[in-house]
Amino acid sequence: MRPFPTTQPQALRSSGPPRWMPACAGRTARIGYLALVSFLPAALSAAPFSHDRFDQVLQEYVHDDGLVRYAALAEDRALLDAYVDSLGHYSPESHPDRFPSREHELAYWINAYNAFVLRGVIDAYPIASVKDAFVLSGFFNRQIFVAGGREMTLDHVENKIIRPTYQDPRIHFAVNCAALSCPQLENRAFTGSQLDARLEGALTRFAQDSNHVRLQDKRLHLSKILDWYGADFTAWFPPDRPNPETMPTIVNYLRPYLPADLAAGLTEDIAIEYNDYDWALNEAAEPADSP
Repeated sequence: MRPFPTTQPQALRSSGPPRWMPACAGRTARIGYLALVSFLPAALSAAPFSHDRFDQVLQEYVHDDGLVRYAALAEDRALLDAYVDSLGHYSPESHPDRFPSREHELAYWINAYNAFVLRGVIDAYPIASVKDAFVLSGFFNRQIFVAGGREMTLDHVENKIIRPTYQDPRIHFAVNCAALSCPQLENRAFTGSQLDARLEGALTRFAQDSNHVRLQDKRLHLSKILDWYGADFTAWFPPDRPNPETMPTIVNYLRPYLPADLAAGLTEDIAIEYNDYDWALNEAAEPADSP
């Protein structure tokens, strides 16, 4: 093998353009090269954050009714772990250039919350409830996850980032706490470009699910979530919708999304009762092994 030359030929050692090239052409070439080099890192860093891995996980392990195949996911967790690792490296706080709009940011945080919940459950699996997933029922306020290099709990993601920053009550129908009484976990990842339509769909599904909203004998039975977070539906009530004082604000919020027969039965003397919360794990029944 010929040795690499230790000295450069005279033409390559020259700091200026070749003798046959006008000096201005050399300067133009150098400026163009520097502009290209400086542009490339910015172009590469601006690539939107991808939720494709999480989308694959959800499609594979979450049924259409929102129940999760936790046993199968715990055995084949590589894709979820890879996605959670990516959350640990990037977030709207650490890399804002990867999130071109507030919708992209909020989609990230909703997906992050749901992915962290799945990760926490399979780390502790088998369990009967998320209350069993961490010592002293600390699943939401003590178990640590990482987003964009920053350690945080599920409680921090929801109550210190999502709610105060984006002020959209519909998030309560999109984040999932792995309990049967929680709004359904969707089997597709949220994306910025479709976020508004997806949140509207989640709210509609919740409002038309008798497990969450039911009218019986002049009593409106509602999910406990609407009690715990009732202030959100008052403070962030859509300004373009009617909110008559003769009806509770939460009823006015839900009314456009309710089944027609239920909405027609709502009167000013309606009484509201909040359901007990079922913390049992939202686990899908796995088919029995064939003999």
